[in-house]
Amino acid sequence: MAAQRPGLTQALGAVEEFSIDIERAHELIGVLENVVDHPFFDDSERLRLSVVLAQSSFEFAFSVRLLCASDQLLGASACLRSQLEALIRSVWAFHLATDSEIELLSKDDLSLETQQQARSIPQANKMLEELLKLPNLHGFTSAIREFRDCAWHPLNSFVHSGIHAIHRTKFGAPPQLIQQTFRISNGFCFLAYNHLGILTGIPGIQNELFASTACFSSVLPDIKIGT
Repeated sequence: MAAQRPGLTQALGAVEEFSIDIERAHELIGVLENVVDHPFFDDSERLRLSVVLAQSSFEFAFSVRLLCASDQLLGASACLRSQLEALIRSVWAFHLATDSEIELLSKDDLSLETQQQARSIPQANKMLEELLKLPNLHGFTSAIREFRDCAWHPLNSFVHSGIHAIHRTKFGAPPQLIQQTFRISNGFCFLAYNHLGILTGIPGIQNELFASTACFSSVLPDIKIGT
């Protein structure tokens, strides 16, 4: 017997029940974007690469929001992992990447040669381990490490169609898990904007970012990450 896929009407009904307030999340992103809408403190290749990777994380986050609002946990979880990796890579590129790694990742041509060379770039877990050694990034790394330690294996399972993906396909996802995925993704967006705020070099901009989230608790993790 073929597996039953929820129809569009059923999915839309579930969205309302789950209270995924995607419009409110979009408003949050708009507010954070306005706060960091300043020139960056330099135009180095390193900084530009870090910004591009942060933008990649925002694109994955947009997908997470849409998928959560459509009751699609598998896709949302896969995109959440990619969002997290892009965020880690953005911070790593600015703080720890070597000049040769920056040059390699900044190349405009996507040739077979550059793809082969890119295999030498550390994986996200290795990048995070290196970032953990920097005391000035403790707020960022402690939040990311806590999430990684409890959720990395399930996210990998979703990406590779492992046991978590099989289970959720068969039995569906509890509303609170979709809500949690949605909020965590928005929290990662905050961390990315916080990083971009640092790249502006404007004193006090991080405090402004924190203050701007005060009325968005309904779409953010219960405990603010990175504080």
